[in-house]
Amino acid sequence: MSDLIYIVDAASMPEVAFRPNQINDATNCGCLTSMNCTLNLKRTEIMKRLKQPGQSHFLLVILFFCVSCLPDLAAQKQEVDAVYMNSGEIYRGILQHHPDENLIMLQTLCWNTMIFNTGDVDHIERETVNLGSNRVHVPSSGYFNRTDMGVLIGTGNNEKNAIFSAQMVNGYKINSRFYQGLGIGIEFYEQAVVPLFADMSYHFGRNVLSPFVRGSIGYSIPVEDPPETWGVSTNNNGGCMYAAGLGTFIRLNGHNSLSISLVYRFQSLKSVITQDWNDEVLNLNKQYNRIAFRIGFVFE
Repeated sequence: MSDLIYIVDAASMPEVAFRPNQINDATNCGCLTSMNCTLNLKRTEIMKRLKQPGQSHFLLVILFFCVSCLPDLAAQKQEVDAVYMNSGEIYRGILQHHPDENLIMLQTLCWNTMIFNTGDVDHIERETVNLGSNRVHVPSSGYFNRTDMGVLIGTGNNEKNAIFSAQMVNGYKINSRFYQGLGIGIEFYEQAVVPLFADMSYHFGRNVLSPFVRGSIGYSIPVEDPPETWGVSTNNNGGCMYAAGLGTFIRLNGHNSLSISLVYRFQSLKSVITQDWNDEVLNLNKQYNRIAFRIGFVFE
């Protein structure tokens, strides 16, 4: 006899998630039939709750994205004098009066005072600048590496409310905005798994704070199976994963950045439990719905 049991691990459904030890206890005493009855009674309730949106998680992600965009929204425009030198250099600030007509005095935006000979100046223009813009020169394309770690946060009956996660993505970026690559990681559910995934992100600017959206999809491979106990063996098969969320780069310079992100994460882990004395088999599909907070370092 083969059954399919969904163990749902999410903040909105703690009462319908089965503990792994509850499954083991049922198989040890041969209570698979009674467990199947319990599952059938709660299946309708599970499907109803799965359709309920995680409103608090959604609002948290939107708030995080808005905070990342505040420096750009708060940028102030101001008219300044731009002094173009014969050498090609440009100095911006406010012109000041100088008693010598052969000299030009400029108070820069950094409150420094500079004096130029009129013969060294090509021309002077009046320009409008964004004082709040902290644009960083970033290579338009090329290799990048992002290494980060964090926790997958959620509540459920599996006693794993904060799951540690570490990931590394290597890839190629296009036009300073599209970052695409392949990633690998390590995560600790009831069993340790290694996620292998494709990752893509889109960045909205090149300022010191550079917000982005990102997504990934792949498959998690189990590292090991639990030891056999009381004639019950478990074979872990891993399962699919995907993630989508928002974040921001905090650019240290043109090649190095800190990365902070808030991501919705789904993970399905399949396993097969076999009772050796009667060859009875139970197929388990544990589904995790988590919010991941991640922080890491980016080289590009």
